[in-house]
Order: sequence, then structure tokens, then C-alpha cells
Amino acid sequence: MHTVRHLVLAATLCLMAPVVAQDEPQAYLFEQASEHVAAHEQKLIAIRHDIHRHPELSGAEERTAKLITRTLIPLGFDVRSGVGGHGVIGILEGSQPGPMVAFRADMDAVRSNAPDPVDYRSLTPGVRHICGHDVHTTIGLALAEGFAAIQDDLPGSVMLIFQPAEERGTGANAMLADGAFDAVQPDAIFALHTAPYNVGDVATVAGGLMAGRARFSVTLRGDGDLAAATAQVRAAIEDVGTLSPDEAMGPAPEGFILVQPFPSETGRVQGQIMTAGYEDRARAKAAVLDALDNLDLPGITLETAYDERFMEGVNNDADLVALANAGMQAMTPDITIRTPSGPVPVFSEDFGSFQVQVPGVMYFLGVSNPETGTVGMPHSPDYVADDAAILVGTRAMLAAMLERMTRE
Repeated sequence: MHTVRHLVLAATLCLMAPVVAQDEPQAYLFEQASEHVAAHEQKLIAIRHDIHRHPELSGAEERTAKLITRTLIPLGFDVRSGVGGHGVIGILEGSQPGPMVAFRADMDAVRSNAPDPVDYRSLTPGVRHICGHDVHTTIGLALAEGFAAIQDDLPGSVMLIFQPAEERGTGANAMLADGAFDAVQPDAIFALHTAPYNVGDVATVAGGLMAGRARFSVTLRGDGDLAAATAQVRAAIEDVGTLSPDEAMGPAPEGFILVQPFPSETGRVQGQIMTAGYEDRARAKAAVLDALDNLDLPGITLETAYDERFMEGVNNDADLVALANAGMQAMTPDITIRTPSGPVPVFSEDFGSFQVQVPGVMYFLGVSNPETGTVGMPHSPDYVADDAAILVGTRAMLAAMLERMTRE
């Protein structure tokens, strides 16, 4: 772990000087902010370990939210807490006019009874941070440190969004319903999600990055053969899918439809459907409804509920991807930007709810360390995210956000 982090820091110091130019204010601001964050790296790692030791499930992120508030206020952020549950929003006004750029970090942990393989293991039985939200939150606080250090020269404003209940798929919509963007709406929004790339790598793509989820429920009534009709309805919906369960565990081709029925009972069929893009989502809904309309079920009527926007997934704004990547390439040449081979259907995110309101981009953040043999595959029992990824993710987001703020 220490070897990887020292290599990242050494590369940062060696490569920082060439990017600074008088006609590129974002490069100067990036240098000042990133140097400040690097100086606080050990404090940030301690914060991450503290959050990891005290994981909180969706809707119960009270301790984490209080830690965030205590950190943001002394840095000069205007803080609103209790947004959509335990959500926290911090806004820092720059001294110069410019856009408002946001970063979202999710806070919640998940249930896991597997042994925690790190020294700073969870102290809460049955609950662990095995999706990396402790890393996301820490990077959000690291960005607060960095932007506060350059507030006097900052062109625009920063909004940091600490979101609850991502694992439940309800937190983003709850914050929006509670007025997260009512007073002021950002001009762009970014996010990171830990992934099994190596430390020093990030990855993104324009368009669909993570699958969206639809929910369906079909209720059958009548004096016909309910058991047989239920089986026909279930089979008709399953036939809409284009992937097997095994294929859904890896990158999927464009236009995929993954159908996951829930265990059904006679008279009701429920489940979820994963697709990557907005057009695919509409196509899947039309296919399901057409399949049901074409069934011949004597003596049976169907009542169908279909929520195609249960979880928005992640659909990245193409122009913002290009802009952010250019900023990273100029300011963080030691960070490798990769292109995912395709969305993995079983993984989804509610960050897309913010992207519906504001152009946004999510990056996968590499947290694996081949030197120690740790792999950061979210939700795996032996998940480990290397601490060195905190500084990498922070620098990547500083570069992307500053590039957007200075390119009005």
C-alpha cells in the first residue's frame, strides 16, 4: 500500500510543474489545491478508516453525516443537513464569478457477515463498507479541503453532495424531492465509484456507464387457471431478456435487456429489468407490455404496474466527458484514463437521478493493488479499497471540476 501511494505522490511532484501556465488558471489553482490536499493525506486516511470502522446502512447514516458537517463548517462551507434523510449539502462560494460545479459522494454501507480483511475493520457486526462509499465520502471531504484552500481565487462555486441511501436506490430522488436543487442548481455534477482497476486508473465513457433499473408488477385476477396464467406471464416477460444470468456478471453488449423476476406467487409476477441507456429503457418497457398484450389468457385479466425510472443508472454527458478528460490529461498526466468495455448489467446507481437534472459524469476509480493482492470488486466478500486511491480520486476530480469552472 505504501509503495503505491509513494509512487503516486512522486509522480505528482515530478509532473506538476510543466502544466502550470499563466494563460491556464485552472492549472495554477489545481496545483495549489492538490498540494494542500496531499499535505493532509494522513488526516484523510484516518477519516476514511473511521468511517469504515463505523458503517451505517441506508437511511441510518447519522454518524457519518455529523462527521461531514463538522468537517465542512470550519472550511467555510454553507451547510444544509437532513436533506432527503441524512443527506448533507455544502456550498463554497468562490471570489470570482463562474459556474457552480457539484460532486456527489454516497455514504451508506451494506450488510455483510464476511470477515473484514483490513486492520481498520468494521466494528458493527454484519455491516461493512464493501462498495467503497467510505472512500467516496472521504474524497468529498478532501475536495472540501482543496477548494477551501483556493477560495480566494476560485472562479465560481462548489457544491458537495453527500447522499444517503444509494444502496437502496432512493437517496438521490429523496434529496431532490427535499429541495436539494431548489435554491441553486449546479451547472455540472461529477461522481466517482470504486472499481477493480488498479490504483492510478480512472475510467468512464460517454452515454451509458451503469445500468438503470425498472420495476414491474403484474397482478392476475379472474376465474380462469391462475397458476397456468401466472407461469405464462412470467415466461413472456423473461423472453424479453437478451442475457442469461451468467452473462449479466460481465460487460454486456449495447442494447442489452436483463430480466430478473422475483420469486413469484400464484396471481402475481414481479421483478426488475436492467438496461443501459434511455432508449433501451423505453424499448424494454414497450417489449414487456407488448408481450403481455399478446397473451391469450381465458378468464384472466391483468393489472400491470411498470416503473421504468425506479433507478436511473448512469448516463454520462458526452461534452462534459470530453472536457473533464482533457482537464485530467493536462493536469494529472500520471493518472490513466481508461474506457470501460461496456456496462455490467447487475451493477446500477441512482446518480443518474441527478444527471436528469444536470449534465453529469461518473468515473470509475481504481482501488486495487496488485502488490498486496487486494482487489476492489464492489460487493465482493473480500473487497479492499487501497488508501492510495483517495489522493488519486481527489486530484482527478479537482482537475475535472476546475476545467469546467474555467471554461465558461
